Amino acid sequence: MSARAAPGRFFILRHGETVFNAARRLQSNAMHTPLTRQGCEQAVAMGQALRAELGAAPPVRLHISDTGRALQTASLIAEELGIDWFAANRTPDLFEIHMGSWIGRGYDDVEAEHGPITLADHLLRPAPDGEDYPAIAARLNRWIAAHGQDGGDHIVVMHGISSRVLRGIMAGLPPHPDHGAPIAPSLKQGSIALIENGIERVFFGSARGVEHA
Repeated sequence: MSARAAPGRFFILRHGETVFNAARRLQSNAMHTPLTRQGCEQAVAMGQALRAELGAAPPVRLHISDTGRALQTASLIAEELGIDWFAANRTPDLFEIHMGSWIGRGYDDVEAEHGPITLADHLLRPAPDGEDYPAIAARLNRWIAAHGQDGGDHIVVMHGISSRVLRGIMAGLPPHPDHGAPIAPSLKQGSIALIENGIERVFFGSARGVEHA
């Protein structure tokens, strides 16, 4: 689907910092990795920024990666906005990259055995038994096909790597030369990107984060 064919505004958020982020461990889409105090503060700040733009109880559609850290982030945002967290579209299509048998392990331990997994442009090298970037793009294209024509305002709470692929697709970026899927620049944890009419800007926060998943 062409990004420019998607009407409305899409506020795409990274979840707040988790205990795994703070400890530099690879997270999964199954285990619950709760937010740190800083992660909760990031979520509240994102909610406040959205409320300043959208007002109280705005008629938005809330979409959440069905992971504990994204759901917890979204609950704090929903409270700030005064919207119904229970009415959200919870979906595995917005999951983070699946890191296979490396899940739960420390970055340093994995890199000692397999070499660098954090790439120069703040991407993760896929695990041998994990998910690659074209596979992420395929499920995100499925999500766009289901929701990209709905119009109105959308709040999408997801993850560092998968949000970069979603933003790349929706902004019409070319495939990454090494990874075969469109990938947008990295944003710091607790940041919001806004895509409207196929054009992206940083709505809240800043670019070039170092955290993943």
